[in-house]
Amino acid sequence: MTENELHLCCAIRLADLGGGDRPTSDQRRRAALSVMAEWLTLTGDSLFPFTIDDIERWSIALRKSSDAKIKVDIALAHGTECYFKGRGKGPCCDEVEAGHVVQRCKGGPLTVENGQIECRAHNNQRREMSIEDYMKSNLTTHDNFASQMS
Repeated sequence: MTENELHLCCAIRLADLGGGDRPTSDQRRRAALSVMAEWLTLTGDSLFPFTIDDIERWSIALRKSSDAKIKVDIALAHGTECYFKGRGKGPCCDEVEAGHVVQRCKGGPLTVENGQIECRAHNNQRREMSIEDYMKSNLTTHDNFASQMS
């Protein structure tokens, strides 16, 4: 899921979509307007880069995917930006993950309380390190981007 898609999913969760499995075109338009209003509130960006079909597709994904639901719940509780953004660990990528505060290998569950949004680059680089160990390490995502270029 990209950062923009995460913002869209957060807007969908906050919006009043009405109900029913077979909405009329008028209900779809009203739902889309509600999502767009939530998008504007969340992002401050008046440019909405999604279609009504995108909104419908992502709202279905949110109903069916526990992974998407927990990612959105974490983002709504703790913010949509990568936890490591601007903390000296290098640039973020556009793909976002639900990261663990207490790593899974150390028994940490993926819950809202133990979750944070991390970009895929930082999440993959941190792996099994605690936040403290990762922050103390000399690793940055610059290392990953440099190794991919060679």
